[in-house]
Amino acid sequence: MRIGRPILTDLDTAPERTAVRPAPRDTAGRREVLVCAAAGFTTLLDSAVLGIGLPAIRSSLDAGTVDVQWILASYSLTFGLALVPAGRLGDLIGRRRLFLAGLSLFAVMGLLGALAAEPWAVVAGRLGQGVGAGVVSSQVLGIISDRYSGTHRAKALAVYGTAGGLAGLIGPILGGALLGVGGPDWGWRLLLVLNVPFAVATVVLGALFLRRDSRSRSGATVDVVGLGLLAAATALLLLPMVSHFGAPRAVLSVLGSVLALGCFRWWERRYASRGGTPVLLPALMRARGYTLGTAVALFWFGAILAMNAVMSLYLIEGLGVPALHAAVVMSGSSLMMAVTSAFGWRVVARFGRAAVVGAIVAELFVVAGYVVAVNAVPRTSVLAVIAALAVVSGVASGFVDAPNRAMTLEYSPPGASGVAVGFLQLSQRLSATVSLAAVPGLYLAVLSADAGNYGRAMSAGLAVCAGMLLLSLACAVCDGRRRRQ
Repeated sequence: MRIGRPILTDLDTAPERTAVRPAPRDTAGRREVLVCAAAGFTTLLDSAVLGIGLPAIRSSLDAGTVDVQWILASYSLTFGLALVPAGRLGDLIGRRRLFLAGLSLFAVMGLLGALAAEPWAVVAGRLGQGVGAGVVSSQVLGIISDRYSGTHRAKALAVYGTAGGLAGLIGPILGGALLGVGGPDWGWRLLLVLNVPFAVATVVLGALFLRRDSRSRSGATVDVVGLGLLAAATALLLLPMVSHFGAPRAVLSVLGSVLALGCFRWWERRYASRGGTPVLLPALMRARGYTLGTAVALFWFGAILAMNAVMSLYLIEGLGVPALHAAVVMSGSSLMMAVTSAFGWRVVARFGRAAVVGAIVAELFVVAGYVVAVNAVPRTSVLAVIAALAVVSGVASGFVDAPNRAMTLEYSPPGASGVAVGFLQLSQRLSATVSLAAVPGLYLAVLSADAGNYGRAMSAGLAVCAGMLLLSLACAVCDGRRRRQ
């Protein structure tokens, strides 16, 4: 197999990487894909409802800015840090066991978070849920990568993407209704426990329909030191963004993060030279299609999550819109993402990176439109404009998320699908961790300094999102040029 070969332009000729590749009509294979989609829906539902319930959590628990940043960022932090070791363990001991264990942990920690009496307890629950979701997600995409290649993999990932879009659509609406029923003190608790019944149902489906793991697998090791250094680098980068550090300590923390990254790079080379399988798998790092696709996902994912978080805060706190109404205003994004994810792979298979580039450009226009709407559109019309822009954003997401994931994973080397999936998602989750801490933090800081100036606060937060989208666009353009050459 040639790692650098552009494969997606001819999906049906993608090389076989495992012995098990069910045909589209394989009933067992379809059931597994549906179980994976159900797991994706369950874990993404959790992310979808948090933003709509954040103002109620702030009010009920008297949570400050730092608490809000940690509540937003904690889930993505542990989600990301769990991905690579879970993917490696899936290669080693089998994916079904970890899938069921991860979902069970996710459900239990959701219950604990819903019973919290202090902001730190919500953060603790979110940290535990992040671990469970990371374990599940790495197994879901690992199962799809193991079972399918080419067009069939793109179709399976499209189903997974559609499930994510439906979670984004249904979650905020259900969450808004629960907030209305439960009131400010109990509504957010009902909201945090919303995913538990779905998790239990998915555990049952997984136990029934996922193929049983083989008793032993070989060829995989867990780079504990590498993962520890990567976790340290991430935490040191995150701390100044979610804590009231003074300038000297913030600089020291960032320098510590850079030092940890340097040590991480040195250790990875040393570990690989001794025959171990490092976190940064050399074959993946040499595949430009994989690295550029991962960079596209990294900047895109963080920008979209941060943008949606500040939009929820603005609608509920800035405009005084009830949570359910705010969810309906933004629902067009998730609806159109679900619709376009179902056929977006066909468009990208035909037009390649050009379709992804066009979608990112469209999202940049959406960000600019949000800024204009907040600052210049009359209050009587601003909700309609935001709703229309959300629809365009959802269409763009459908042409970027799942198709880019399919293109990127086609470059994973044989026997390393768990590692490839884990590192791809790790990059997204680290981006989400930093973005969800930094962008809402910037928004709240500007609002605190200039009370009531929501237009200025939104412009500052969305400017950061636009910068991330520009970086994603640059990576997509570079990959498109590489493919044409």
